[in-house]
Amino acid sequence: EKMAGLADRVTAFVTSAGEKVVLLSRDKWWKLLISIIIDIIGVMTYLIPFLGEIGDIFWAPMCSLLLFQMYGSPLLSGIALIEEGLPFTDLIPTATIGWLCEFTIVGVWLGLNLAQTASSRPLRPNPRVQHLD
Repeated sequence: EKMAGLADRVTAFVTSAGEKVVLLSRDKWWKLLISIIIDIIGVMTYLIPFLGEIGDIFWAPMCSLLLFQMYGSPLLSGIALIEEGLPFTDLIPTATIGWLCEFTIVGVWLGLNLAQTASSRPLRPNPRVQHLD
């Protein structure tokens, strides 16, 4: 019973955090700030030798999910998952590169057009959750 209560609290926390990220990422500058924070968290795993790479096992899918929710790009999300999951690649600022691809000419240079219509983004943290509407 305690584990079920803990699971419910974790689910509620993740859903709430995801909703906040989605809402904040509607603004261009908040999206940049969130992207930089995501990249800093990814780099922080280098601070603890060995344990940092274990931390990447948990951070890689979370980072990938956050980037998908913010940018709506399966390509960027997949790159983030691979980059965070591979050892010694955490220094690549994938989230910030995503922001640059969406809001600057960098996206055109790289052939990554992340800009989408306003009605198609931001995405829900969890499509099964109905309380955002």
